[in-house]
Amino acid sequence: MLLSTGGQLTGKVREVDSKKTPYVLVQVDQELSVAIAKANSRMIVGDEKLNEYRRQVVEAGQDGQAHYELATWCRKNNLLQQRKYHLIRTIDLLPDHPNARAALGYTKRDGKWILTEVWRRNQGLVKDRKGQWVLPEVVAWRENADVNDKIAKRWIKTVKQLLSKILRGDAEAMVELKAINDPLASRAIAKELIDSQKRGSSWRPVRMVWLQKLMEFRTGAAVEAIVKTGLLESDDVIREEALRWLQSNETSSAIATYMPWLKSNNPQQVKAAARALSFFPNSESAFAYIDALITIEERTQQVGGGSRAGFDNTGGGGFSQGSKQVVVKKPHRHPEVLQLLRSIAPDVDFGYDKSAWKNYFAQLRSPPRSDLRRDS
Repeated sequence: MLLSTGGQLTGKVREVDSKKTPYVLVQVDQELSVAIAKANSRMIVGDEKLNEYRRQVVEAGQDGQAHYELATWCRKNNLLQQRKYHLIRTIDLLPDHPNARAALGYTKRDGKWILTEVWRRNQGLVKDRKGQWVLPEVVAWRENADVNDKIAKRWIKTVKQLLSKILRGDAEAMVELKAINDPLASRAIAKELIDSQKRGSSWRPVRMVWLQKLMEFRTGAAVEAIVKTGLLESDDVIREEALRWLQSNETSSAIATYMPWLKSNNPQQVKAAARALSFFPNSESAFAYIDALITIEERTQQVGGGSRAGFDNTGGGGFSQGSKQVVVKKPHRHPEVLQLLRSIAPDVDFGYDKSAWKNYFAQLRSPPRSDLRRDS
């Protein structure tokens, strides 16, 4: 019997199902029996399995394939130490046995068998915490990532403390905020900038500092917050400052975020997207702009209501419910989208006529072909 602690006991084994603590009784010899809590026993190998194992060992002899098959039998019957022994015997007798080599951790490189661990280390790889082979740089990066994550979380607390002091009129706290130069503070500052969008113009000075800090850091968290500010910010001054920075630094990130909003069922989202995209006019997006000129808002609402009683012509009575859920479609015209279209086609104005706009841009993209016929 193998123990969970790694040791083992050999003897006649009997399992006892006690109501309090089930245990295993191992009779080591005629005078000594040992009781082990069942929870502490990892594996029990009975006499029948041991006798079958001994029989197969004798039959295997010097047959390499028989030893491999016996190793497979050992694995199924939890004889793990014996399994490893028979795998080694297999490659002693059949050095190129692929399955036995693989089970022992070998790989074949340049016609030679080499332990996979040795081969990986020769490649300059190391094992990470999950047992995967990676470059040392990856391990170092992950360790730094853990450290950086802790620092970033500390910045969340620090920034909140500075904000609390600033709101109490502490001028030195504002100086400290402006002096932050650690990009790991990006996440904390980005959160404060987004969470304070509805605080009003009185918060503009400190929020502008946050925005400028994010522009300096230009980390992933910083850019994401600036892109959101350009779309959702209600303060025109801060929103347009963000959009002007995106124009020069992160145009692709901004456009990739804003364009899908033109397809929204929410008219306010379409308006916000068109307003932001006005800083990035692109003739290649003309047909997407056209589709957003007029959008349909769908809302589910209850029609009718209450209940009523009535009588038919035969004098029978009835009771019915008079309400139901219906989908109401409401079209919305978007002046912001029209202005966006006119910015890429300043010489024409078809208003909200989608067909006219589409015909116009289709003709621009498909210039008339010259007549190749010759006069007779």
